Amino acid sequence: MKKLFLFGVIAILLGCKKDNTPSNDQLIGKWEYRGTSCYCTPPDPNSVKPGNGNIIVFTANTYKRLKKDTLIKSGTYRTRKYDNAHEQIMYDNDTSSNSITFFRIEGKILTFYGTVPLAADGPEDHYEKL
Repeated sequence: MKKLFLFGVIAILLGCKKDNTPSNDQLIGKWEYRGTSCYCTPPDPNSVKPGNGNIIVFTANTYKRLKKDTLIKSGTYRTRKYDNAHEQIMYDNDTSSNSITFFRIEGKILTFYGTVPLAADGPEDHYEKL
């Protein structure tokens, strides 16, 4: 009887394994470019104003990149937790390290960090949810 109980407890614990895939609910929607932070040339001021037309649209598993209502790229994406503090997005099932981008969402701001989490002098692209 004890063995059966122990087996049941182990089965429940293994069944409750935490999923490493974050919910895409916060990502779903339309996001417009608001600028880049880095030690680099600042963007054109007109490219960061509301209505600039540099848009990313996410559904539950697809994305579209638009520039002034022209489709630049579209496909599928998925997200995953990298660790407790960082999430990654991978576009079009491309598993090469250059295609996996770190991101975070704080309120209505989506920030992409590039291929390493929070590089000290790396660029950060900021988008605002519309």
